[in-house]
Amino acid sequence: MTDRYILGVEYEVGGQPPATILHALQEELAHYDATADFRAGVLTVRLALCADSPVDAARGVDFVQVSVLRHRPLQPVRMIGYDVVAEDRAGRGRDAEPHVPELAGLAEVAQITGYSKGRVSQLREDLNPYLLQELASGPVYQAASVRRFAAENPKSAPGVRRSEIRLSPLERSLLEALAAAAAGVEAPPVAAGHRIVPEAIEGVLGKGRQVLLHAPPEGSELAAAFGSLLTHGLVRTRMIYRKERASMGAGHEKDLVVSLTSKGQRHSGIRPQPAAATGQEDTQ
Repeated sequence: MTDRYILGVEYEVGGQPPATILHALQEELAHYDATADFRAGVLTVRLALCADSPVDAARGVDFVQVSVLRHRPLQPVRMIGYDVVAEDRAGRGRDAEPHVPELAGLAEVAQITGYSKGRVSQLREDLNPYLLQELASGPVYQAASVRRFAAENPKSAPGVRRSEIRLSPLERSLLEALAAAAAGVEAPPVAAGHRIVPEAIEGVLGKGRQVLLHAPPEGSELAAAFGSLLTHGLVRTRMIYRKERASMGAGHEKDLVVSLTSKGQRHSGIRPQPAAATGQEDTQ
């Protein structure tokens, strides 16, 4: 006995398909009363076809597959599943109640990815494929899709944010030496031939955190390495204040005061020693 079945085929695509593509899919499969829609990063194509059984109706997957591959909504395209239900049951059972997936606003996206709300706002373009609706209060996403995004993009996973920066051995030695001096801990051994690194560090100012660096000669390897750290935003520098210079001996006029940025601190891998408990508040 032939019955009418509803077949739904789902694809994960690499972005929002143009409306012209959705229309083309529906037109090409119009014989099966096809519909095509895109939501939360998933393209769904539904057909209505007559068949002797659900297994027989599943042959419609091939029809959809040929059409999708022909029109290429966006790359990559990956079929993630399909289902078949008798048409007279499509509006009953579990489908009778509206299915509301777990939703995620900016706060929930920040919690899932481990980013701040501000950083999440900067990721809006990357998250657009998972957007369900834009409300006055902000965007709404499907939480499952955001979790998949976080899993596929390690930089979005919870934990310490550390983008990879390729540093030369000399740049690495200099960064670690500066971080160790600022933290008041022993610096890791420098690479062979890089004794110029510890020799360039004059000491720390005040309670530490700021390192006094002997200005490297212009055009030297050390000057190039220090310039690279500045370019990558790992350190920041200033000249010595007149008041500070008054307490120093001669020969420090061109020295630099160097501080590590939070980014530089992370990349150095060196953590400062915890402050000793004195029982008194630091009023300075």
